Amino acid sequence: MNTMAMLVRREFWEHRSLWIAPLVWVSLITILFAWLIFVQLDHFGNGTTASTTEIEMDGSGVTVDRKEADAPPAEAEPKEDEHDGEGAADAGAAEKHDQDYVTIGHLAIYGLVSTFTIIVVFFYLIDCLFAERRDRSILFWKSLPISEPQVVLSKLVVALIAVPVGVLLLSAATQIVLSALVWMKVQGSFVAEYMPDWNVSSWLRSQVVAFALMLGGILWYAPIAAWFLLLSAWARRLVFLWAIVPLIAIPALEGFFFHSANFLRFLAYRFSGHTKLLNVDPNVFNTGTDSSLHKAPRVADVYSSLDMTGLFTSLDMWIGLAVAAAMVYATIRIRRYRDDA
Repeated sequence: MNTMAMLVRREFWEHRSLWIAPLVWVSLITILFAWLIFVQLDHFGNGTTASTTEIEMDGSGVTVDRKEADAPPAEAEPKEDEHDGEGAADAGAAEKHDQDYVTIGHLAIYGLVSTFTIIVVFFYLIDCLFAERRDRSILFWKSLPISEPQVVLSKLVVALIAVPVGVLLLSAATQIVLSALVWMKVQGSFVAEYMPDWNVSSWLRSQVVAFALMLGGILWYAPIAAWFLLLSAWARRLVFLWAIVPLIAIPALEGFFFHSANFLRFLAYRFSGHTKLLNVDPNVFNTGTDSSLHKAPRVADVYSSLDMTGLFTSLDMWIGLAVAAAMVYATIRIRRYRDDA
């Protein structure tokens, strides 16, 4: 266990982009968000205020507020005791939907961070074993009492466990920071009366949903990660091209000779099929044509409908894990008997 922890720390030390790049990305998101709410919204508010104070002179020489002139006649105010029960129910439903809307924003932040980090992990996987042969550092590591399976598995642990868990924690912290920025902006203003309060239970539900997506992604993407790791150990040069060119050439050749797109459909299924295995009712994401908050997806519904049994009972998932194990074994054998020294 101590050896594995040391090897994992080695990966983050040698490949600093694994933690620097997500931190930079999150910093950019935070800065852009702060600029949007503290600068752009003020400009937008000032423009709106100016447009509402336009004054013009009518034919009789009397100045008239254009907005007041164009405003429709005021309707009679309803009685206070009319439909009190329905108004309270609608207010409670609107507040619940508003809170769900904010929590969907939490999941959107997790999606931004995780998507960017997937790209970083891709470059790490195709370079981690190739780089140690290129700079001959493999000779030093082979002189230590460390087995080949430990080295290869440590790289897989970094890509499939350490980095995804770090992304989950980083996105959770970013959600809190962005919520704090919104609170700083609206506190003491009339907008605060219409903003939903930050709710711990909703935030925790969004983290559970993100964790389920992360776990499904780890199991589903294992053969993809193992394939890139195998290429990193096998390729003598141009490993990036070996990883990318087949993904472009195979669909092109299949379409030219067979007029089909089976390989593209397979890739699409391999990259997004795990979301269907979570058995989430697609209706909870159906926003319809109405853009109001009452049509926003509700995290409470997503949270209650999550079912991981579909993932663990999927034959495709277990076949993928078996293929991943075979490729990891091949990677270990290649690294053991070929160091390009």
